[in-house]
Parts: sequence; C-alpha cells; structure tokens
Amino acid sequence: MRLKTTLRKLKHEKKAAVVVFITFLFVSLGVNFTLAGVGSVTKAVSDFTRIGNVEFIVQGVNVENLTRFGEVVNYLYFNEGRVEFNGKEYTALIGYGRFDVPKVQSSPEGVYVLAFPEAKRGDKIQINGKTYTVLGSYYYLMGEPIVLTREKGSSLYVFMRCNDTEALSNFLMKHAKVVYFTVYRKGQAPYMDTMRSVENFAMSFFYLLLGASLLIIVLISLTHVRGNTREVGILKALGLPDSFVSFLFIGDYLFIALLAYLIGIPLGIWLGYAYMNSHFMPLKPNYTYPLGWDVLIVLIIALILSLPYVYVSRLKPIEALRFTPKKSSSLRFFLVFFMVFLASSSAYFGIRGIENYLNFNYPFNLWAWGSPSKITGLPGEKAGYLSGQEVNGITTEIYFLNYTSSFEKTLIAGRWFKKPDEAVIEFGVAKKLGLKVGDTVRVRLLGEVRTYRVAGISYMNFYDGRAIFLPKVSFVPDEEVFLKVSNPEEWKERLTAQGLKAITVEDLKRQTENNLKLFKTAVYSVMVVIFLISLFALFALVYLDIEGSEKVYATLKAIGIPNSHVWRGLLKKAVPSLVTGSLLALPISLKLGEYIGDMVVPAKLGPSDIVKVLPPLTGFYALYAVFLVVITNRVFNRLDVIKALRS
Repeated sequence: MRLKTTLRKLKHEKKAAVVVFITFLFVSLGVNFTLAGVGSVTKAVSDFTRIGNVEFIVQGVNVENLTRFGEVVNYLYFNEGRVEFNGKEYTALIGYGRFDVPKVQSSPEGVYVLAFPEAKRGDKIQINGKTYTVLGSYYYLMGEPIVLTREKGSSLYVFMRCNDTEALSNFLMKHAKVVYFTVYRKGQAPYMDTMRSVENFAMSFFYLLLGASLLIIVLISLTHVRGNTREVGILKALGLPDSFVSFLFIGDYLFIALLAYLIGIPLGIWLGYAYMNSHFMPLKPNYTYPLGWDVLIVLIIALILSLPYVYVSRLKPIEALRFTPKKSSSLRFFLVFFMVFLASSSAYFGIRGIENYLNFNYPFNLWAWGSPSKITGLPGEKAGYLSGQEVNGITTEIYFLNYTSSFEKTLIAGRWFKKPDEAVIEFGVAKKLGLKVGDTVRVRLLGEVRTYRVAGISYMNFYDGRAIFLPKVSFVPDEEVFLKVSNPEEWKERLTAQGLKAITVEDLKRQTENNLKLFKTAVYSVMVVIFLISLFALFALVYLDIEGSEKVYATLKAIGIPNSHVWRGLLKKAVPSLVTGSLLALPISLKLGEYIGDMVVPAKLGPSDIVKVLPPLTGFYALYAVFLVVITNRVFNRLDVIKALRS
C-alpha cells in the first residue's frame, strides 16, 4: 500500500522527482568513482605488501650481494628503452630477470611482459629493431611496463622480503648508487597518505552536496507536514500508524533518493576503476571498499529523510485538529539560502585556495631527468632524487642539492643549508607539520631515520609542496638537472633525442591547468546541482506557502488583488533571507574551503577572496528574485478559487 501511495504521488510530482533523482545519482557517481579509484590502489598495495617489504632500484651491486639480507622475490637487470607495439611507442624497463610473483623469467623463446595490459599473449613487439613474440602478459604494480629479455641492463630492480632494512640501507649507501628505495612497513606503502588526502578532497565536495540536499529535502518535508497538520491529526485519529502518515509526506523523496543512489553505485565503481586503469597503471577492481561506504551513506540517507516521523509521532491528534496555520516564516528561506551558499561557496573556495597557492616563479625553465651517465655531461644545476621517503611520518620526496644552489632564491624564511645535518623544506611540509626555521625533522632515508635541522622554508611546489631539500650524498647519483636556457623548447627536443625525459616550465603550467580543469569540472558540477536543488526548494516553499493558506490567497484572487501583491510579499521575506544567509555563509565557507584545499596542497585564502565573490552575488540575488516572481505567478495563477474556498 505504501509503495502504491508513493508511486501515485510521483505521478503528480514529476519535476521534483527528476531534480531529486539527478542530485542523488550525481552524488552516487561521484562518491563511487572516487572510492573505486582509491580502493583499486589500496587493494593493489595490500596484495603487493604481502609478497615483500622492500623495493628498490640500484646500480653497482648484484642479486648475489643481497641474499644475506633476506629473500629476493623479484629482480630485473634492466635499461630503460622504447618498445613499439601496434604502431605506438612505450617507455619500458627492458632486461633480464626472474619474478617469483608472478612466476615468470627471461626465456630464449620470446619475451614476457608485466604491467603492460595492451600487449597480450601471442602479440608481436619490437625492441631496437628486433621483433619478439609475447609469451605471456601479467599484472604487476608498476608505473612503467616491464619486458623480460635475455639481455642484462646496468640497473637492478629488486623486490624482496628483507630481514633487516637498516642493514640493507647501510650496505647500499656504501656500495651502490640508489635510484629508488621504498620500505613497506606493516603493509603501509609510501604515498598512501597522499591517496587518502586526495580521496578526502574529492569526497568533501560530494559530502557538501549530499548534506545540502538532505537538509533541504527534510526542511521541505517538515514544512509540508506542518502545512497539513490538521490532515495529519485526522489520519492519526482514524488510527493510521505514524510510520504510514510520515511516509505520505516523505516516501516519494526517500524512494527516489535511494533508487538514484543505488543505480549510481555500479556505474560509479566501473567509471572509477576504468579511469585509474587507463590514466595511471593497470589495477584490479576492488568492489568491497566502496560498497562499505555505500551501505553507510544509504543508511544516513534513510535516517535523515525519516526525520519527519519524529514530528508526526510527537504530534497529538487533538493538538493537530486545533492547529491554526501561521503566517509563513522567513526562517525557512534563510535556512535554504544559508545551506546552499555554504555548500557551493565551500566548494568554490576549496579550488580557489589551490589556485592561490600555485607559483611558477622557478629558478629554471627546463627540467630534465634520466640516466646519471647522461645527466653528468649537461650544464645546469644537477640534483639527486629519491621518492617515497618520509619526514615526520608523512610521505615526501627528497632532492639532493649543493650547498650553493639557485633554489636559494625560492626561500621565504631562513637560509639555505650549510651543514650536512641541515635541510630546507617546502612550505607545504611546514604548514602540514607546523614547522618553522630552527625546528628539527626526522627523515626516513632508505629505511634509516636521520635528524635534520630546518634551515629554511621554500615556496617551491615539488610534490604538491611537500618535498624537502637535503645536501648531496654519495649514494644517490645525480639523475635530474635544472637549466635556465634561452630556448627551452629546442633544448627539450635535444635532450629527448638523447634518451632523457624533459619538461619546460610552460609544460608544467599546462599540465597544472589541465589538472585544475578536472577539479574545476567536479566543483562546478557540484555547484550547478546545488543550484538546481535550491530552485527546487524555492518552488516547493512557495507552493507550500500558498497551499497552506490557500483560502486566504483564493479570497485575494477572487476580489481581484493582482499577482504583484502576492510576490511582493514573498520577496519581502525571501530577499532579506537570501542576502543574510549568503553573507553569513561566506566567512564559514572560506574556512571550510581552506580546510578542503589543505587536503591536497597548502591552500591560501584570505578576506580578499570573499571580496572577489561579492559582485557575482548580486547577479545571483537578481536571478533568485526573478525566479521567485515567476514561480509565484505560476502557482497563484493555477490556484482554483472555488475549490480552495470549498475545502
């Protein structure tokens, strides 16, 4: 019976149903897209850390030198090169190796490929002009494809179960050149804290939308119930249960919201998995991770949309039958506008804080990296580099520079390091950890913890502002170079032809702008849906206001009072609420937006950012005022005078 009642109501509320459906479908797609991507990475790392606990790339040592520190699970003697497949070229790690997981090793009959989903068994690939048959293609957690051939390279990739990571790191510091070194401690991999931050950043926008939507729908439902208090009293006096009475007013919204969210779950999970698989690295889907959150969100939706039941259950039939409708309050308009501007402004300030942080005033205009032997002969400032390290428990990337460096120009506090135990940190590290010049930091370098004094703070934004600069060490070769040249594009082509990877500052700007476009698309989509929800809320409030006092409005219409008298009265309540609600929401949303932006970079926001949004607000004020006039005229014109006066 309840389902029939809900479906009957939906036939008369098609537009409202469409708005609610689109809103919750959008929320579901966004939430599950984000969770599916993060869940795929989490599952991949979790599976990977069960196999071993140390992964590194070095030069100057052999596998035989490493067995004393534990069991070598996978190894590869490789050189970085080009692989041609189906007319496209791919950069890959090519060389001789043996992998216990998956069970493959170099074979004279052909090649095995890992982390190369494009190539399948039986396909043909070309390496240095030679054609090879793919004997097998396997999944592997690696950003670049791996091709197992019979030729040994100069670099050694190792993944192992290490018994003593500190002893291993000390050995590598003395006898090897370390290109990459990562320790998976207790199943926790580097960059997972960054992944969590990105997850929280993306989810925050959908939480804003979800929260605003639910609160507005609850407000409308309560207004609807209060406007029909006498009807509620009659139904309760007839003995109908409170749950059924409540369902009459909220059942359609609850049904549509849950239906839309459930439809969006599989589609969002598939889109998130496909995006991560095509843009980052081959991954396996993880369905359990998003579904756990989905169960919680569905319960929250059902719980919040059931709040009118509390009002109905506490309402006594006698009080309800004696109820006299009161003049509509401005408070409900204020609450709608406050929620709408709080959610949309927080989303806007979140992305604005990231834009304010970005700074491309670098001491170089060309950045290249690659084989240390090729980097050595180039002009410019050379640097060693290690990713996946830790500073005070958060993931960082380390650049090893000279005691005299052009990066000294980027300091905003302190000085450049002058001693081996001093460091320069980026602004994001300082803000994240609450550090200042003179403080000490604990850096986990190749698994070994070292203490450094903060000599200075830089505005550079390597690794989203969370990198650190240390004095050069002998065991990390120079594999990066920063150049200041007059023709960076020509230099870029020249270095690329030499087998190096190069990027100009203009390229960095374009990449950053493209990444921002993705964020902005999500933010503006959230803001558009919130705007649609606000229009739906205003229409519902005006409709309920006129319906709740339909005899009064029918009398006005019968005696010839013009429509302008009605919408002017509503504007007197709505416009002050609109202005007050939006202005009160701005300072709160500024802080909330800064908190959201800080999840990914050290966001910068101030009072000037509020001033910048004030002129566009006047346009929204006018738009909402016109919409109120239009919908008031529409509802008032459709009012049946005879039917209203007889009711």
